[in-house]
Amino acid sequence: MRKVFAVLSVLLTASLVLQFYLAAVGVFSDPEDELFALHGTNGRIVLPILALLVLLAAVFARAGRRVIWLSALPLILVLFQTVLFIVVGAAFGLTEEDQVIPLAATLVIALHAIVGLTAFFVATMLIRRSWPGAFPRQGAGGEPALVGASAPVGVTDAAARSAEPVRSEPVRSEPVQPASERGRRATRDDE
Repeated sequence: MRKVFAVLSVLLTASLVLQFYLAAVGVFSDPEDELFALHGTNGRIVLPILALLVLLAAVFARAGRRVIWLSALPLILVLFQTVLFIVVGAAFGLTEEDQVIPLAATLVIALHAIVGLTAFFVATMLIRRSWPGAFPRQGAGGEPALVGASAPVGVTDAAARSAEPVRSEPVRSEPVQPASERGRRATRDDE
């Protein structure tokens, strides 16, 4: 299920990139072509479904509480996009037939792009969180690579595994005495 979660996170991110592309296609095309409808279709159908699937995959993959909450954020943001249009339309009395939109409504509805960028950022974070658990790096001989191990530059994972671990113990100037001896010495000094 971790692989499904990782792949769905990639698909969600790709769909968000496509969403920005479709917005640009709609803005820079002839209005009679109605290509902006592709942006709306992707945003109202594809993105919510993918965001819901990412959330469910995170839950079933047992990705951890923080990652599950993080995976809920794209769905919340995508749904907020639609709510933003509804609230601004109701607040300014706008309909789909209106050709002129007040400046204040334009400034508020422009948050649509910022919310979309936030959803994209969160989706990329989900890829970073899901990918290592689903597709661990492979070291020499097909064994999992040492994650977080710090080996000198040029040392392979196999060489790092065969080397003996470095022990770091504090350097002491006087020999260590057993606890029982230290207790006796303290009582002698008190006398």
